Amino acid sequence: MKPNYPTKCWYVAATCDEITASPLGRRLLGEDVVLWRAAGGGVTAFENRCAHRAFPLSHGSVDGDRLVCGYHGCTYDTDGKCVSTPTQPQVPTGMSVPVFPVLEEPPFVWIWLGPPAASAGSQPPNMAWVNDPAWSTFSSAWQVNANYMMIHEHYLDFSYAPILHRRDVPSEIASMPAFNDVEVTETSVSYSRLLPDAQLTDWEAAATGLDRRVRYKRCESGTFVSPAVHRQYWQITAANGDLYTTTRTHAITPETEASTHVFMQGSRNYALDSDAVRSGLSSFLAEVARRDTGILEMASDHSGYDGWRGGVEFQADAAALRARRIVGVMLAKEAGRSAMRPAPAPTNGRNSLRPVDPSVAE
Repeated sequence: MKPNYPTKCWYVAATCDEITASPLGRRLLGEDVVLWRAAGGGVTAFENRCAHRAFPLSHGSVDGDRLVCGYHGCTYDTDGKCVSTPTQPQVPTGMSVPVFPVLEEPPFVWIWLGPPAASAGSQPPNMAWVNDPAWSTFSSAWQVNANYMMIHEHYLDFSYAPILHRRDVPSEIASMPAFNDVEVTETSVSYSRLLPDAQLTDWEAAATGLDRRVRYKRCESGTFVSPAVHRQYWQITAANGDLYTTTRTHAITPETEASTHVFMQGSRNYALDSDAVRSGLSSFLAEVARRDTGILEMASDHSGYDGWRGGVEFQADAAALRARRIVGVMLAKEAGRSAMRPAPAPTNGRNSLRPVDPSVAE
């Protein structure tokens, strides 16, 4: 299929701890990229091909603030300029490799794979809560052999939860209720829904330590932040009004048209110092991701994204369809075509709720 990912967008290339003294090769948006950390600590991203024989620079080495090709020893500075060729004293005029703009904002290294000049003044999404002491966060990463929009649309439609994740949703909830609110801007989509009061599931009880005999209110909400980021929140309201919020932030980076890197940050605003809760949630969310990945890869293998998006749509697809439209507008702009902007979405239901923003401490 034709690539359906906007290039004028910041995507996560790697986590900060992945980029060390050894070059890291990674395919991102169909581009072979090498990321490396210079002696001064800065991260640089090149096209992963030496200008001499297209040898992958990821199989080279870092020498101070320079990257050395592992084939003929061609040496590049952080601007991508070849400054040394051991086989001859004079470096060929103009010998260089393409450089991609990068920004390191822990825990992520972000990359811009569109025209470099277009990145000026643009910033990655703000995810300050990941490093906020009011939240405890852990990370994981995996690959999904499916188009990146299938992953976005999967997470924006949580109506499958009582089926795919039956034991992780309260038994009293046989189906997910309709959205209470869907909010659309030119670049984002947010939704939220109230769930019927119900007792805790095993994972909720283990994580929160709340009384399992009590029935609790819940709110499930999510946001398509950009083509590169999705956030989901699962919030339980205790009898005293305390809010127990578990969040998943997915940095979703296309590898190719049919494969995707996912970098997940799991956060909570409760039991901040508990290693047991951290370990339990990490294992639980890893199992959830395994099931999600299996479903997405089966769908991708069977019909791909073209078949996926050609199906009959349900009301529960409202947020996913609006995210799809936002991406369509971005792609049209990059291609120099005009496109209608996403229309504001009406509120569904009596209660108008905005998704909980984990950047604000409860």
